Amino acid sequence: MLARIRRVPILAAAMALGLTAASAASAATVGGAAATAPPPASGTPAFPAHMATAPQISILPNGDRVLVTGSGPAATVMVLDPNGGTAPAVRYAPDAQHVYVIPDSAMAAPAQFVASQYEIPALEVAIAAPSAIPHYPLYILQINGVDSDGAGASGLTFLNNVDDAHRVFIPPMPLTNGVARIAVPAGHYSATTFYSTFDATGDNITSQHIVVNTDITVADTGVTTVTADERLATVPVLADTPRPTVNDSDLMMFTRTDLTGRVTGLMANSSGPTYVSPTAPAQVGGFTYQLLDWGGSSPAGSTDHRSTDHGSTDPYRYDLMYPPADHIDANQTYPVEASKLATIHNTVDTDPGNTGHQGFYMISFSGPAIGGFGLGHVITTPEHLTSYYSAPLDGVSISAAVAMEPPSRASQYMIFMTDAPAYAGPTVTWRTWGHGPLTPQVGRYQAATWCRACADGGTVVLGVNGNQDSNPDTDGGFSYQNVSHVTVYRDGTQILSQDGYTGAVLNDQSQQPGTYRLVYDEDLTGPPITQSTVTHTDITVPYDPTADAKWTLPADNSCDAQGSSTTACSVLPVLDLNYQLASDDTNTAHGPMASLLLTVGHQSYGATGSQAAATSATVSVSFDKGATWTAASVVPAGQNQFVALWKNGAAKGVTPWLKVTATDALGGSISQTVDNAYTVG
Repeated sequence: MLARIRRVPILAAAMALGLTAASAASAATVGGAAATAPPPASGTPAFPAHMATAPQISILPNGDRVLVTGSGPAATVMVLDPNGGTAPAVRYAPDAQHVYVIPDSAMAAPAQFVASQYEIPALEVAIAAPSAIPHYPLYILQINGVDSDGAGASGLTFLNNVDDAHRVFIPPMPLTNGVARIAVPAGHYSATTFYSTFDATGDNITSQHIVVNTDITVADTGVTTVTADERLATVPVLADTPRPTVNDSDLMMFTRTDLTGRVTGLMANSSGPTYVSPTAPAQVGGFTYQLLDWGGSSPAGSTDHRSTDHGSTDPYRYDLMYPPADHIDANQTYPVEASKLATIHNTVDTDPGNTGHQGFYMISFSGPAIGGFGLGHVITTPEHLTSYYSAPLDGVSISAAVAMEPPSRASQYMIFMTDAPAYAGPTVTWRTWGHGPLTPQVGRYQAATWCRACADGGTVVLGVNGNQDSNPDTDGGFSYQNVSHVTVYRDGTQILSQDGYTGAVLNDQSQQPGTYRLVYDEDLTGPPITQSTVTHTDITVPYDPTADAKWTLPADNSCDAQGSSTTACSVLPVLDLNYQLASDDTNTAHGPMASLLLTVGHQSYGATGSQAAATSATVSVSFDKGATWTAASVVPAGQNQFVALWKNGAAKGVTPWLKVTATDALGGSISQTVDNAYTVG
């Protein structure tokens, strides 16, 4: 039997502002179809959302896509424009039942703006209506928008009641011909108004001005008039980076705390430059302003300090976070302490089928006091990209990910993610993304994450990552058109068969020792993917309900098998293969011989996980798409490591298949076939 759903975001977990209730189960559908199926009926198979191989996607009226990772308040959003980049947008949560994601381009035609078309159900929480609804006398509030020339301005206003945010629901309000009017109870309010400037085409935003009216008092008679004057937003948001940088993204948070202690607010990202209006601390309730990310990239033609090593021009970027304030200062130029930055040298590999040579570098922000937001930047691939990060603040974590191609452009794409924080102190590290072959694995992790294969009493979770690169802590997958199927057996009897997922949670399992078998098939065939197109993975794992105490999952990790249980999950001894193929940044192997360093380990979380010895490993290669196989020479190269050598006996451009098997001292085994594992150079 299959278990309850426990949804955990793939890119990053982030709580929406002021919301703590359980998340909604349904996927978002706005102006188009959601990419995931509706929640299953009672008694039918159910699967954790992070094991789904397709994301939740909502199509906005302007054609932008909202990529929702997770659901409800514990979800992260990224807005993608049709060109594959991140679209500047606002995420606004006036209450638990209404969450909006609005691209800045919607402000270009305020007369056509309909707030409900930008509401994202996957981010909302269903709460029963109160038995009694108070009614208040209503009075007119008029907001007059004024542009930089003193004329009536078009924009978008977010209005909050700071006496009690639940006293009245106020959707986003467009300023049409410079005016917005609304009937609200008398009392204290704040307004945040966004003005965007567009280029001659009307499609691209060249600047954004944000005006904050912190203290508005709506009188209990007549019409209260407030002016949101764009000319007040004159302060540019800048960072004094050590190296020349072009601002390409700002992520800001504006919150209000009402007199009952309830927090509401919004997050907004822009593609820079951004200007804000200086604002004093609030007189009623609380106000915070925080620059969650100042992002900037190297100017065209600038070089990374490593460029002398390989003679090329390498780009770099900064992503910097600053603490919140109870006001907006008149000086928005932020300092950067170079000695406290984390430096990550990223090597981004690509598939030869990616003839456009473009990839996608993503940064996600998550924490208990913010709504999750992801920012993406189109990059050239293959590439060396140096990233500089400042320390995250107030419990906010920053994580990075890479996509083989901008997600909006390809019929197939893969995103390589890691739960490891981007900032781990003022360190210098190196990471290669997307180095193949790309294979389903359970992984080995140092940072807190969710358990791929664990047990707790009669509940067992079995799953893998869809596509893992040469890093043992990568969580890969996430494509539009891929075909996947998972099958699970217990002691030789099939108990599960399901499309579209990488694993499942099993309830009411026998508490007798036995064997589980997980078979996972995935087909990624479709442009631009020409390597690791089809994989077949067959894993057997011994199961003992009285597992080794040393396999207890560390408390900072999550476990779908645990549910409401107070006992910790036990990590199952599932074999994990790590491939280090000698190939270049297009996963092309040159020369007469090919070599592979293979590590046969087990899934692990920190120091927790099976340490059983690998008892065998084989590697075979096929140059005729699986018709015939030739065994590679495999020799031990240390504990649980093997080196495989074979002749690269095919014409240039051929994509050989690989077959790998391994066993361990516990009786576990893994067999994996990878079609088109690499390219012969």
